Amino acid sequence: MLEIFKEPFVQTALLGGLITACLCAYLGVFMILKRIVFVGIALSQVAALGVALGLFVGVNPVLSAFLLTLAGIILFWIPFTERNISREAFLGFIYVFCAATAIILIAKNPLAEARGLNLISGNLLYTSWPDIGILGIAFLFILALHLLLFKEFIFVSFDRETAFTTGLRTNVIDFLLYLSIGITISLSMKICGVVFVFASLIIPAMVGLISAKRTGMIFFIACASAAACVAIGISLSYMWDFPSGPTIVGLYSLFFILLIGIKTILGKE
Repeated sequence: MLEIFKEPFVQTALLGGLITACLCAYLGVFMILKRIVFVGIALSQVAALGVALGLFVGVNPVLSAFLLTLAGIILFWIPFTERNISREAFLGFIYVFCAATAIILIAKNPLAEARGLNLISGNLLYTSWPDIGILGIAFLFILALHLLLFKEFIFVSFDRETAFTTGLRTNVIDFLLYLSIGITISLSMKICGVVFVFASLIIPAMVGLISAKRTGMIFFIACASAAACVAIGISLSYMWDFPSGPTIVGLYSLFFILLIGIKTILGKE
């Protein structure tokens, strides 16, 4: 099995998948703690629309995805004040609108249709070194930001009201966290697709949260489980000619189900 990692395109796929999965798994813990999972799936679809729009008008799809996701970040960061509908309903509207528009743009443009077939499931085996470079820069930026403000992000995620009463600028911290999530989603959407990105935000984070109580271990288990599934998933997708993204998501899900089963059995003993 290790022989396949000597192939250059498998190496770029593995590196791109590891960077994306670990970033998403790490940020996904914050999303679950803050109960903003719907924001994650809505931003994923906004980024997908950005990719489709870029292909449709002939601009760099990474740039268009980033700009549209940045607009979505600002929109979701602003407090929702409409009393007659819930914030979740509004996020659902954004998701459906972006999904439908992306499908229309892909269907009406031959280039977008040819290159956009992997927009949902993604194909890590098409990852290029320029893609790795962009993801690497994003990784370093988010790493520096979270090393600087990790305690603040944790405080706001666990108890925003108490953090506010202590004088912490919770709106700014929230925006920086949303920005981290948005950058990761928008820059990884082109190579990974909606399914892989959203699954990487949610499932490894759930694995970490149900496996450990200490904060550091939660993040470590989330990232480690994501990385392991990416490595195994790319190997299986190469050997069995499966699409890489859904294969990895299937492994995420299988690992989570097995973990739940083991915890349930042990809890009854």
